[in-house]
Amino acid sequence: MHSGLRARVHNREKLLGIFCFTPSPLLVEFIAVSNYDFVIIDLEHSLTDLQTLDHMIVAARSQGLAAWVRVPLEYSHLVLPILDAGASGIVFPRIQSVEQAQRAVQLCRYAPEGDRGLSVHRHLNFKSDELAQRNQKINDSICVVLMIEDKEGAANARELACVKGVDVILEGAADLSASLGVPWQTQHPCVKEELQKIAANVASSQAQFCAIPRAVEDYQRWVEQGVSMFVLGTDRGVIRQALQANVNKFAEISIAGKVLG
Repeated sequence: MHSGLRARVHNREKLLGIFCFTPSPLLVEFIAVSNYDFVIIDLEHSLTDLQTLDHMIVAARSQGLAAWVRVPLEYSHLVLPILDAGASGIVFPRIQSVEQAQRAVQLCRYAPEGDRGLSVHRHLNFKSDELAQRNQKINDSICVVLMIEDKEGAANARELACVKGVDVILEGAADLSASLGVPWQTQHPCVKEELQKIAANVASSQAQFCAIPRAVEDYQRWVEQGVSMFVLGTDRGVIRQALQANVNKFAEISIAGKVLG
């Protein structure tokens, strides 16, 4: 029996998230009060330190926002303390093989479903009573998210999605475009075609496909195809665009016959 956001994932509810690269608990609070369902705190392309990450997870939990953390599989030693700190999911980038997917699941689940080490920490509200039952509840609530970001992963999408314990397959069109020989051309026909194949392969599994629409039209097309999970870009992109729009709004206003800016 799934619980928390994981239950909503498997119920195919509409879920909206965003990547957070900025090491700021306050920004996580802004994301929460803006009605996102989950945030993916990044440890792959950011320099967020672990103490700040801990505070960001606390900020998310205080607002009822599900906090996932993106952790490369080669940094697997971080998965355990991040989950103990209260993260509700781990996003593993650049997954290519079934063996990697199985290892990802093992890192995130207590025995017998995995080999996560035992500890009494924030994820258990620091309580040591009824640990066996509470550990199973934690198992039921943690999302295992695999990112497909290259040709190898795309070719194995069906097998990856069918690994027991995998909850979400998240597309990574940017790196996928580089793997296909068209870097940053996320709207290129060959990239779109590969994303469609991934989504179709995931649809035949127990896992859910999560899209990263680059435009409103992309979002609409995915919705029409029955996709219900989305990552709506990054905090950096949204903030930069908002700041640019704000300055543009005032720069266009004439004052005493002069144009600001």
